[in-house]
Amino acid sequence: MRTADYTTDAQDMLGAFVIKAGKTFLTVRAANVFGEETTVKITPANLAEFYATQANNLSSGIRTLAGLHGDWRPISELADLALGWFKQVNAEGMRRAAKRVGLTARF
Repeated sequence: MRTADYTTDAQDMLGAFVIKAGKTFLTVRAANVFGEETTVKITPANLAEFYATQANNLSSGIRTLAGLHGDWRPISELADLALGWFKQVNAEGMRRAAKRVGLTARF
């Protein structure tokens, strides 16, 4: 990724649901629990919090990522896609965010 504007790269890598992207954020179009379109801005800190508190929580079928609540499957899939993005463009920032919440990044 050599461009200063990462949006096109993110759309190519992740899909057309990406609205805007940078090294420290990923803004995507998603559906809320009512099926209504909403915009979600995901940061490395949001992902670190998600993986620290919710990714391994098997007691609930509902998860939250960056304020978006929903069924665990699409929320976890969105988190995995966002993690892949940040590992590509800002691995060190993702590692720092993980460390702040007590996680050890394995990448």
